[in-house]
Amino acid sequence: MLMSRYHVLILGVALVCLMAVFMAGCTQSPGGDGGPTPTPTAPVAPSQSFDQESDGKQVTASLGSSFSLKLAENPTTGYSWNLSHSAGLALQKDEFLPPSTQLVGAGGTHLWVFEAEEKGNQSVHGEYRRPWVPAGTVVYQDLEGGFYGIAGDDGRDYLPLNLDAQFRVDGLRVAFESEPAGDVATIYMWGTPVNLTYIEALQTYDLHVMVT
Repeated sequence: MLMSRYHVLILGVALVCLMAVFMAGCTQSPGGDGGPTPTPTAPVAPSQSFDQESDGKQVTASLGSSFSLKLAENPTTGYSWNLSHSAGLALQKDEFLPPSTQLVGAGGTHLWVFEAEEKGNQSVHGEYRRPWVPAGTVVYQDLEGGFYGIAGDDGRDYLPLNLDAQFRVDGLRVAFESEPAGDVATIYMWGTPVNLTYIEALQTYDLHVMVT
């Protein structure tokens, strides 16, 4: 009787082992054929490099190729590059490269890598600014003899009563701070009258890319 129970126990263990082996053989990797998972395709290495010297220029890139852009940046001053690009360019990399020196306050370089995904005219636009300071575009209004205002990025129109002549440039990008002018009557039926407490012209960068 003891031998019979022993043999039954051995047989049970053997069956469990066989079932485990069978189940392992039926399980496949996510690849479907039991082979190794394919390695993701590495990003295309940049074939061209652009910098501040390329500002405002028209360049050419082949479809599917990549190019890099490097601009000086010093975040310790509060300023940084705010970059935008057309839909036909895909951003592959966006990183700040710190300076090689240990000098306090030293600036570094901002690096972007783009891939040309669509043919035609593409573009990259950048503004070097402090992100917490409101920005807008100076616009000339040909009304009541003509005047300059600021179309804010916040969707509001501002009518500065103390806009210096150097900033009266249609299309000029500016960062500014203002306060309400109060009960001031003007002949211009446009915008909100304000007094500027701070204004500066923004440093901009534009790269025009023809993808072929």
